[in-house]
Amino acid sequence: MADDAIKQVFLAETKELLENLENDIVRYEETKDPGLIHSIFRYVHTLKGGSGMAGYEDVYQFTHALENILDSVRNGILPMNDLLADIVFASIDVIRLRLYSAEDQSKFEEKFALLQAKINDIESILQVKEEETVEEEKTEEIQPVYNFFRVKAKFREDIFKSGIDPLIIMEDLASLGKITELRVNRNDVPLLENLDPEKCYLSWDVILKTKSKEEALDDVFIFVRDDNEISITNVTKNYVAQPVVEDVPKLGELLLSKGMLTEKEYDDVLSEHEKTKKKVGEIAVTKGYVEDNDISLALKEQESIKKHLSTSTLRVDAKKVDNLMNLLGEMVIGFSGIKRIAEEIEDEKAYRLNNALYGVDRIIREFQEHLMRIRMVPIGPVFEQFRRFIRDTAKSHGKLIHLEIAGGDTEIDKTVIERINDPLKHLIRNAIDHGIESPQQRQAKGKPQEGTILLKAYHQEGNIFIEISDDGQGIDREKVLQKVMASGISSKLDDLPDAKIYEFLFAPGFSTAESVGDLSGRGVGLDVVKTNIEALRGSVEIFSEADKGTTFRIKLPLTLAIIDGMLVKVAHETFIIPILSIIESIKPGKKDIKTVENKGEVVHVRGEYVPLVRLYKEFKLPQTIENPWDGLVVIVESEGKALGLLVDELVGQQQIVIKSLDNQITSSRAISGAAILGDGTIALIIDVHGFISS
Repeated sequence: MADDAIKQVFLAETKELLENLENDIVRYEETKDPGLIHSIFRYVHTLKGGSGMAGYEDVYQFTHALENILDSVRNGILPMNDLLADIVFASIDVIRLRLYSAEDQSKFEEKFALLQAKINDIESILQVKEEETVEEEKTEEIQPVYNFFRVKAKFREDIFKSGIDPLIIMEDLASLGKITELRVNRNDVPLLENLDPEKCYLSWDVILKTKSKEEALDDVFIFVRDDNEISITNVTKNYVAQPVVEDVPKLGELLLSKGMLTEKEYDDVLSEHEKTKKKVGEIAVTKGYVEDNDISLALKEQESIKKHLSTSTLRVDAKKVDNLMNLLGEMVIGFSGIKRIAEEIEDEKAYRLNNALYGVDRIIREFQEHLMRIRMVPIGPVFEQFRRFIRDTAKSHGKLIHLEIAGGDTEIDKTVIERINDPLKHLIRNAIDHGIESPQQRQAKGKPQEGTILLKAYHQEGNIFIEISDDGQGIDREKVLQKVMASGISSKLDDLPDAKIYEFLFAPGFSTAESVGDLSGRGVGLDVVKTNIEALRGSVEIFSEADKGTTFRIKLPLTLAIIDGMLVKVAHETFIIPILSIIESIKPGKKDIKTVENKGEVVHVRGEYVPLVRLYKEFKLPQTIENPWDGLVVIVESEGKALGLLVDELVGQQQIVIKSLDNQITSSRAISGAAILGDGTIALIIDVHGFISS
């Protein structure tokens, strides 16, 4: 049995590998990009080698058989159809069950046996094909599903006089497949005063991805081949099943691999380079084999490969980072205590001490910033893992759904990442079931049969926003109102804006599904999503338009660990208001305070009236300020809604370490946690969003 350390590394790396494998299979189904086949094969090959080293002999043997099948796909012998994709997905599930499940391994053995039988059947078919190939003595190479051709077309200047338009010819060529690379040579175009509009000065150099054979491409140029410079070269081997890059390729090799240089031209350039020691790119351009733009593209790709190979990563146990974060929190608390003592010293040494503490504060903040960057991870992998879920769920419900991802490189605290998965999955399930229509319904509405779910992330106002959008039928406002009235949740529905009506969807047990299914209808609805999001000190909004679609927008803090807060005094108790929520603090005049009948007090701020909350009343503390103009009002904001909080005094700004509170201590939505101050006392953190919502 392999060493435990090797096993742990293998298990950690395999989780990511299996996710990438799933995503590439879904992408291949969507794009049919043959380059992904090689990537899929490489993942399985890596899994096979790693499982052998880690001592998982059953996984090794299983993945070895799967690798053989994918090798046949890579070589064009087998097509990567739905059946084979389902087998690979099932294989991933079985491997996960074997490596990570704590369940009875008899379930693994049962599923493993069924899947192994299917794989054995495919291997038997492959063996028969190989035997037939030997018997028939076929010598030609098996053609992949797609071919790649490099087409160079330079037309004579007076071609227009013959009634032929080169642009139409190139459009006919493009209709045979997809042009993946396009270079138009404009070097022969003269200055404007010398330009003859009846002459053709352009030439084309393209890479065409097509299922057609070379004869079909020849037919496109049948009327111009004899008296124009037309060349068609099959460069499929340079674009399909490319080897894994282990070193930075030289410029000439890149030009050759991309079909920009033929082997003869490549040899000629190298020969010239050895004689003159001139740069390869310069020689290729001088000889007219490539253009300056080709060299620029190749150099960019070379630089990209170089960066990829030079990037080094270090795998660190998440617990070690968490321990560092805890130590940083203790440092912040300890520093606050020292700073408080320094402020109480009155002799001449206090100035020097405060200067020294200022330097320590700067170092602690810088340390926190770097540590937070370590904890920050891109949200892209979280989004990517839903590709298979959407693919399988849509398929089982007879729907066609495509996933689009935007802002995948947006970074978020790993703690938030770990807890956002379930709410996202629930909202995606909701979009599949309630949002996107069946292909027939979409076609009847004039929509594409395939629906789209968009997962988008971005930073704004010191928060991260995540949007889950679909282009489905939208929310039926009247249907929601009927359900609200029937369930007795509310009876005051007159003239409510859409945003308020959609909030009823978050009510416990609320569902608009007509019947119970495996996706919805059991009353376990969006209230779970809202509860989980609010537990992360976040919020969720709904935007919808009939037959256009629905968007759920989640707002979350960037981190759950350390924030900058403003300490305020209320009746001898200290509270903390997050700095990012504060607009300003004011000392109102007597004339600025008004009372609205049945609504409460408001404070006049810059031409607007803002609701006023007396914090001592909210938290049932002794009254210390009778008149608001004798205290201070802190204006806070969340989601465009402002609120004035009446406090006794401002203590000062400070970094604070957030400590979570158990629901048995407080269930108030106005409190998001607590912090230990420098003198050892505890201060509650005010949740501005929860305050305004409640």
